[in-house]
Amino acid sequence: MVFFHHSLKIKLLWMGVDLFFILSGFLITGVLLNAKGKSLGSYIGQFYARRVRRIMVPYFITLVLVSLIFGVAWMRHWYLYVFLTNLLLPLHIPHPVAFDPLWSLAVEEQFYFVWPFAVYFLSERRLKWFAIFLIALAPCLRFGLHFHQHWPIYTLLPFRMDLMAVGGLLCVAYRNARPLLERWGVTIGIISVGIGLCGLLELSRIGVTTYGNTRLGNLLIYECSLLMCTGIMLWALSGKGVGVLCLRPFTYIGTISYSMYLVHMGVLTLLGQHLPAAATTVIGLAITVSYASISWYLIESPLLNQARKSRVPHPV
Repeated sequence: MVFFHHSLKIKLLWMGVDLFFILSGFLITGVLLNAKGKSLGSYIGQFYARRVRRIMVPYFITLVLVSLIFGVAWMRHWYLYVFLTNLLLPLHIPHPVAFDPLWSLAVEEQFYFVWPFAVYFLSERRLKWFAIFLIALAPCLRFGLHFHQHWPIYTLLPFRMDLMAVGGLLCVAYRNARPLLERWGVTIGIISVGIGLCGLLELSRIGVTTYGNTRLGNLLIYECSLLMCTGIMLWALSGKGVGVLCLRPFTYIGTISYSMYLVHMGVLTLLGQHLPAAATTVIGLAITVSYASISWYLIESPLLNQARKSRVPHPV
């Protein structure tokens, strides 16, 4: 979704990032809940070690590649590239366009500096209410705080934390009320997507857009996106009619999606300087998938497998 949003300028596909945030919150909350029986040191240490193995090596390789192609001027602000890349756009700090997507990585990692502690110290019931509090707080902040441009609302954690909190809430619900989600997920999901889509279409009709940077837009556009992405998640969790999600092309893209996300903007930027949009999209997708496949098989998968082997107890 994000690739085609950037390559073909298809408006609503920017919500791919929102869907990712919800999915991330769902999956990582599950991992954390399963680890709650460990000591705090082991719980936190293993979680962050897993995050470092999964994220940092491909990320640093991307920084090197972009430096070789686009130059190293960005290194004047190197300190922002350690979990603070979501400040680049709001502060108008010069950087290669290839680094634009990195804001979402910063939002995710900043959220996971806090969320693991909430999961560890709160019961599932209190965790549910904490998630609901974050879901309610984010739109209040988006409406109450106003900036000269839309980038702070779009890229800073306080205004986007509701998405990962929704993922966490869905995780708790799935663990405790799975039959209800399987029974009603499709129905509620369709209604949620329908309301969100109608809301976005109506806002577009009256000229309210993210770039317009109005209080009403900052409140409602992201709420509509949240409704649509939550509806998609509810459909997936229902288990009904989800066979398409298990098709090999989709599961493979899911496997290599992290490195695809890291490099796609740089690839599209380079090709877009010389090729029309259609050719940029086709060739860019081929290059992005090829790079991500190589990264997965040569770097990411071996690192993860090595970590799994190190956790397997040796026979006595």
